[in-house]
Amino acid sequence: MGHWALLPGWVSATLLLALAALPAALAANSSGRWWGIVNVASSTNLLTDSKSLQLVLEPSLQLLSRKQRRLIRQNPGILHSVSGGLQSAVRECKWQFRNRRWNCPTASGPHLFGKIVNRGCRETAFIFAITSAGVTHSVARSCSEGSIESCTCDYRRRGPGGPDWHWGGCSDNIDFGRLFGREFVDSGEKGRDLRFLMNLHNNEAGRTTVFSEMRQECKCHGMSGSCTVRTCWMRLPTLRAVGDVLRDRFDGASRVLYGNRGSNRASRAELLRLEPEDPAHKPPSPHDLVYFEKSPNFCTYSGRLGTAGTAGRACNSSSPALDGCELLCCGRGHRTRTQRVTERCTFTERCNCTPLRVLRECL
Repeated sequence: MGHWALLPGWVSATLLLALAALPAALAANSSGRWWGIVNVASSTNLLTDSKSLQLVLEPSLQLLSRKQRRLIRQNPGILHSVSGGLQSAVRECKWQFRNRRWNCPTASGPHLFGKIVNRGCRETAFIFAITSAGVTHSVARSCSEGSIESCTCDYRRRGPGGPDWHWGGCSDNIDFGRLFGREFVDSGEKGRDLRFLMNLHNNEAGRTTVFSEMRQECKCHGMSGSCTVRTCWMRLPTLRAVGDVLRDRFDGASRVLYGNRGSNRASRAELLRLEPEDPAHKPPSPHDLVYFEKSPNFCTYSGRLGTAGTAGRACNSSSPALDGCELLCCGRGHRTRTQRVTERCTFTERCNCTPLRVLRECL
């Protein structure tokens, strides 16, 4: 017996209409507000009917726009996939920038990434790209796992693929993941200004990276493992592989401005495009990350900019790289302290299970 039998009739009817009836004033009208649903995947404040349609008992779902709520209603099972993809994207962002002055800090509540998303800098570009990629990646994988009712594996690749292999198996449904990601993630962007174009471009760059990093996997068939014939399918990359590519594009991101064709006869669509700030540079490709504003230095705390600074961050005194004390501490110096750490020891091994570890922290 489903959850409905346990509820009074008026309660179940109210819950059924909750997603559609949320006031328009609560819809997401600012960039990235949908990130507030990051913890829905682990929430216990959701009821599920016999068709796995998530119903609103979770306050963070009120951060979604009307279109985003409609997409969730139309695709039972997809809410947890979106939230799970966002969680994975946050973890990947923190991993990629763990040794840099900006280390992808997050906060609880609707403003997940803080004030940095109100700027047009490289860090903002990466946030939009990796969260968009995380949703596309998670949804595409959930389709092939059967977790979403409205999609399955991508079975379009069938038949001979080469002289000794053919298409088969269960390919991850990247096309559904990209389409849903574009409809869901991009619908949170409003306006026609440079920030709007930048965010849409970086959203698409994240999805494009997931698609371009897909790889073919095969399984051998034949007597005694002879691999006479192979069955092959398309598999998603790991999100770590996607994060590595996007971090490299972060380092080589293109600074852009509004395109200007110099003609009053150009259509509105033609005018809404990005061009490199330096005319000598090539226009950004769909794979590139773009930004239009210089990044803060992230060295010191600033409530206005929303930067935490690097004081107290662990650094490596022997490294000349970004994690080195000289760069990470912005020339302020560092302090050294010792800390006892607990390590696992085997019964046959004599060792100090609480050795002293030397730690260096930025001043």
